[in-house]
Amino acid sequence: MCIRHGLHTATTASTLPLNGYQETARRLFEVDSRSGSYWYEHRSHRVIPLEPGEHLEAEQPATDMELTRAYLRWCERTNKPGDCLRLLVERPTVTGDGRYALAMALAQGNVLDEMRGAFKDMADPQAMMSAVLWTWTTYCILLAVPEPFSKGVAAVMTASLIAYVGVDTFWSLIVGFKRLVEEAERATTFEELREAGARYGQVMGRNAARAFAMLATAAIGNTAAGLGAKVPMLPGAARAAVQAEAQVGIRLAAVAEVGTVAVSAESVTIALGPGAVAMVARGTGRLPAKARPAGSRAWGSFSGFKRAMGPAGKNKQWHHLVEQTPGNVKRFGPQSLHNTENVIPLDKVLHVDVSAFYSSVRRDITGSAVTVRQWLSTQSFEAQRDFGRLAIKNLGEGLW
Repeated sequence: MCIRHGLHTATTASTLPLNGYQETARRLFEVDSRSGSYWYEHRSHRVIPLEPGEHLEAEQPATDMELTRAYLRWCERTNKPGDCLRLLVERPTVTGDGRYALAMALAQGNVLDEMRGAFKDMADPQAMMSAVLWTWTTYCILLAVPEPFSKGVAAVMTASLIAYVGVDTFWSLIVGFKRLVEEAERATTFEELREAGARYGQVMGRNAARAFAMLATAAIGNTAAGLGAKVPMLPGAARAAVQAEAQVGIRLAAVAEVGTVAVSAESVTIALGPGAVAMVARGTGRLPAKARPAGSRAWGSFSGFKRAMGPAGKNKQWHHLVEQTPGNVKRFGPQSLHNTENVIPLDKVLHVDVSAFYSSVRRDITGSAVTVRQWLSTQSFEAQRDFGRLAIKNLGEGLW
């Protein structure tokens, strides 16, 4: 998706903190601090966290010190002397999450310049840049943890980002950031960190970077409801709304009703309120490929479903109400098929009977000379699901 408009800058300078951008971003996404400085008080045997901006005097590792000096030289070269990205507010050197934030800044390339232009009329453009950078980085860190579960602003931002960039690009952003974290941890020089950022920049692409920056800007100082109200008014929202309905069945105008988002190794599960569910492909009954009602779980493959759910039970087998035929996978998407609403445990004998019935020709039921499976393949998702339930009932009672 091409985003043809500039960055949205509705957030004003008055809403920004004077310092502590990293802590502000953590509060926004409701995540705990991942690092900090502490000192041990022998008399009381207490470990006491230092105040923001207060640091231990112990000598820092030489690589961290040199990386920090290189970062400050980079700020000087870009006409922003000092700690231009506010990476040293909590720690005296560029370490931990600060490395990821610096790599993200280096990854953004031309988009960074666009952000500076968009913020130029603010009282403190560099403060806004830092706030967006830390919001962006903290959000990515949240997604990079194994099987993250997000709510509130993070959930709304995830659903909105998918709407803007699509499911495939969203996945590549997650995978790419995990690789960036590993490379940033190993980097011992500024040049190595720059190269890691450049690689992630290639994965991200300019359009995704713009969408990311725009949504991060909109999220600053907001609640989930506030961000949800802003998203439909952002540049490119009309095209994003079409993609949101087509790919994940979400009404962008009601994105604030996204309850939670869970990202696993194989799927993204979005719990939606009733107002956020789109009437996808009206008249066809097609269900969204990735978004599922609250409480359900979905996978990208049947093998993934079985690994997560385990055996169906004694003398039972897993059965798809809507079959996992190639045609259905193509029409409805794998996650509409491999989920806890569509796959149910069924008695083994009855499961064999249902499969044989689908392979048979039943003119009395279909009014057609093709097999039940072939006849059913042209029906909507809801029609196939309803027929699947009816088939189980009537075959179990000996009526068919």
